[in-house]
Amino acid sequence: MSVNFNVLRYSLLGAGIVYGAVHRYSLESAVAEKKAASQWKSEEKLIKQAKAEYAKLNPSKEPVTPAAAGSINWEDPNLDIGSALESLIQKLD
Repeated sequence: MSVNFNVLRYSLLGAGIVYGAVHRYSLESAVAEKKAASQWKSEEKLIKQAKAEYAKLNPSKEPVTPAAAGSINWEDPNLDIGSALESLIQKLD
């Protein structure tokens, strides 16, 4: 009877140790995930602030359209002939 009791006792002790190790690992991994998520959010916030500051310091340059420039460069390889002709027609009206 004492042998069966000792086997049961040590089996439960081993099961408790294994359960404790698994539970501790799951808690540590949950804390690590929360810490990583918090760090990611703070990095995102810093990136957004940096982008806003860059946009404030360096305003984007709007492309100059042929109608706004007043003259059309017919030698330009990127010339959109349709919009150039439309701007000429608008000048006539």
